Amino acid sequence: MAIGILTNPRSRKNLSQPRAVQRLMALADKDVLVRATDNLAQVPDVIRDFLDAGCRAWVADGGDGTLHWLMNVGGKVLRERGLWDGESPFPVPLCPTNGGTIDFVARKTGIQGRADRLVRDLVRDDRSGRALRTVPLPTLRVTGQRADEAGSHEPFAHLGFAAAIGGIGQKFFHQYYESPRPSRWTILHVAARGGLGHMATFVPVRGVRWLSTLQTHGRRILEGTHARVAIDGQELPYDLYQGLHVGSIDVDFGTMKLFPFAGQPGRLHLVAGAMSRAECSWKWMFLVAGKPVPGGTWHEVAGTSMDVQALPGEVLDPVIDGEFFRGMASLHVSPGPTVPIAVPGPLPRR
Repeated sequence: MAIGILTNPRSRKNLSQPRAVQRLMALADKDVLVRATDNLAQVPDVIRDFLDAGCRAWVADGGDGTLHWLMNVGGKVLRERGLWDGESPFPVPLCPTNGGTIDFVARKTGIQGRADRLVRDLVRDDRSGRALRTVPLPTLRVTGQRADEAGSHEPFAHLGFAAAIGGIGQKFFHQYYESPRPSRWTILHVAARGGLGHMATFVPVRGVRWLSTLQTHGRRILEGTHARVAIDGQELPYDLYQGLHVGSIDVDFGTMKLFPFAGQPGRLHLVAGAMSRAECSWKWMFLVAGKPVPGGTWHEVAGTSMDVQALPGEVLDPVIDGEFFRGMASLHVSPGPTVPIAVPGPLPRR
């Protein structure tokens, strides 16, 4: 079997264009295995089907979130079968399709075009006897403990490419996905609304509905995260952070770019920054523009680890590759294994 395809009909991309899923399902053949899932509980069985059929590449159709779960659930099944140690490079090439809300991994590797055409190109390459073209991407590993009401802590571990642990990035994603059809232009809308909303909080006017709504958006996106943070083992002297972000690759959102320090061997782009309310009025626009934020309280470096501990009475609600995880007591971020991304057609220039 050449190609295994996991498609998520319930993803935003596929809900908006149901015929795309039908076109993928129609590609099923003696060397193409297609599986559609309705929920995460079905993904382990799909991975087992791929392994049993000997699929040499796995396709994630449904956006960055579908790729995230294919990589993480797939990694768990591979470890259970003794096929991967969790540290060496991921043993199966993965391929994200295009057309999701952000598609930052597809953008990074130059993958473009309709999902069914991408798969046809992969199958053509395999049937011709050519080795699949792959681009190795570094990942980040997020481990920690999830707090529960009883006071006990459940272990947490995920691989990813970009994590917004707290601060502006994490608050931004919560507002971004509130949009019924988020796109690259939603990024600019949320950013502008947040900046204008924050400036509106300085206006001493009450009882104006639209102004009150704008002020609420500004407070939400710039309220910060209460935590203790250490970068490469060195604790920072703040307890409220506007920036707690980590990337293993530089990320292109279509309207802004982040994590330019990522990609150095064994290094992550780490952001841990504190800003006063007055500084937020203008400095956070550097972050929106994909530029390092100036100032001595904003730390943006190439490093190897970040440790984040929620302060008493608080929890962390990180966003990893656009997926939400809630109720964390503590998190540790470090470099993860490389993952080969299968790229149909000629390799992109990097």
